[in-house]
Amino acid sequence: MELAGFIKIGLPLSLALIMLSMGLTLRLADFRRVLRAPRAFVVGLSAQLVLVPLIAFSVSALFDLPPLLAIGLMVLGFSPGGTTSNLFSYLARGDVALSVALTAVASFITPFTMPLLTERSLAHWLGEGREIQMPLAMTMGRLLLVGLLPVVIGMLWRAFRPGLADRAQPLVHRLSVALFSAVIVAIIAQQWTRMPAFLEQVGLACLVMILIAMATGQAVARLAGLERRQVRTVAIEVGMQNGGMALIVTEGVLHNAEMSIVPVIYGLLMLLPVILFVWWVRHEDT
Repeated sequence: MELAGFIKIGLPLSLALIMLSMGLTLRLADFRRVLRAPRAFVVGLSAQLVLVPLIAFSVSALFDLPPLLAIGLMVLGFSPGGTTSNLFSYLARGDVALSVALTAVASFITPFTMPLLTERSLAHWLGEGREIQMPLAMTMGRLLLVGLLPVVIGMLWRAFRPGLADRAQPLVHRLSVALFSAVIVAIIAQQWTRMPAFLEQVGLACLVMILIAMATGQAVARLAGLERRQVRTVAIEVGMQNGGMALIVTEGVLHNAEMSIVPVIYGLLMLLPVILFVWWVRHEDT
């Protein structure tokens, strides 16, 4: 199979498996917990949905990114959270329940907000007479199919067959990570000759966005008077974006390799500051 064909099939399948894996860990109690302590949730979700896109826009302007790379960064900013953030919240001794709730609720909202905001970004950077068009209904349907439906299936599976869900979840998670990693490698291989230029153009911008987003999440959480564990979780959730969801739009819908390279580079660079943050907060506890 050619790289393009593998990416076309593997990308939505890997994201669907990632979201199924998350759904297999969720219970309705995870959402009820939000109602009992809504402040931390509202602060975290607001920062993800409002502040991160503003940060992406500011970073794009600061680095004067070419239009397609700027749009790629914006699409990434419209893709909050991801299951990896739950793991890092746990490692940072944060509020894992809050992390799971933020990731889960974002997966219900993103299929509707992301296409609309991406359409505005395309109009802003490319103009109304652009060749690249955003099919809103089709994009929402695709995001619902690969991003939301698997979560619902996983939750129903866990509700009716909890024992089987517990046994299946680790296998689904490992399979999803392996497949998604293979897709990322395929995208990098496909753009290998242009990677040095892309890294030079957008690498520093991605790193600055990560650092600003994490610092902003931490600052906003502290200003809101959240407890230490919640501050850590909000910092991680605001800093880590869902690159898989962004790639569904840039690669799967818009079919633009230049936009798609931004989530790939972001995903590669994101791990370093997050790992350092985990090390720092754990060092604080000793």
